[in-house]
Amino acid sequence: MEEINVTQAARNLTALVNRVARQGASFELTRGGRPIARLVPPSPLKEVKVLELSALFARLPRLDPDDIDAFEQDIGESECAVGADRDPWT
Repeated sequence: MEEINVTQAARNLTALVNRVARQGASFELTRGGRPIARLVPPSPLKEVKVLELSALFARLPRLDPDDIDAFEQDIGESECAVGADRDPWT
């Protein structure tokens, strides 16, 4: 990973981003010689097949019954605030 100070990074941001995108380069941004951030390529996304969705949802944390009631109340209050007959997708 190449080190570059934030001033140089700001002046050359387009070139740095292009190197990350095209070459997979990584940069550690420094200020006063200390690392403060990294510019790296994104991690590859894991594909999830439709058939795996049930297992994926089963592994998600569950809400406490009190949280479920509070969530339901929040949804109801939100509907009242915007109008329950309003279509949010239009």
